[in-house]
Amino acid sequence: MKILAIETSGEVAGVALLNDGEIVAERSFTARMTLNQRLAPEIVELLGGPVADAGLRAIAVGIGPGSFTGVRMGVAVAKALAHGLELPLAGVSAPEAIVAALDVGPGTGVCVLQEARADEVYATTLVVEDDGIGRELASTRVLTLPRALRNAEELLECPPDLFAGDAASDLAERITTAFADARFADDDLARPTAAETARVAAARPDRLQRDAAFSLTPRYVRASQAERQFGVDLGLRG
Repeated sequence: MKILAIETSGEVAGVALLNDGEIVAERSFTARMTLNQRLAPEIVELLGGPVADAGLRAIAVGIGPGSFTGVRMGVAVAKALAHGLELPLAGVSAPEAIVAALDVGPGTGVCVLQEARADEVYATTLVVEDDGIGRELASTRVLTLPRALRNAEELLECPPDLFAGDAASDLAERITTAFADARFADDDLARPTAAETARVAAARPDRLQRDAAFSLTPRYVRASQAERQFGVDLGLRG
């Protein structure tokens, strides 16, 4: 199966092409302030020509959490492509993509901590299944670090085996104060990539749905700047 994957939740965005289980092409590029100009051309460059001629069988997209604008653009483009080409679409969360890159065995408990803002993090706790894909034990939450650590320990009923994500790297010293034996994923695996987004979608073909072109929603988790500024709820977080 040939899958186009899009990941735009961070300052570095990416697109990747998976064919029969192997990543055959991948491109990364700076997304800050230029994503709306670069995403479509990067997809065309990746595929070596028009999207309609690439023989795609599915689309996968990172749904966040992460940059509100970045996630929204990536999901919008993915939904448009899936609808226009009549292809199934799968949404893959950033924590799932991060865990998919880790070389850990089944049953490993992973706490993924991603940068939010101020003194908070996006916290997601997962257990790695037999196929290497992480199963989320609860929805991503925006928490202070102490609450995130307590939440992970409660969900796993023990301390996490591994911490991953950009906030885990930045806050390693504070984490080891709470868990002296804490282990951390490599810094170069701290952010979701389009390649891992594609691999998760390929490993879970049941999540590739044709109606997702209309129903897929981003994982925003927290309110947008406009909602915070004007005190309204636009219903963007499901």
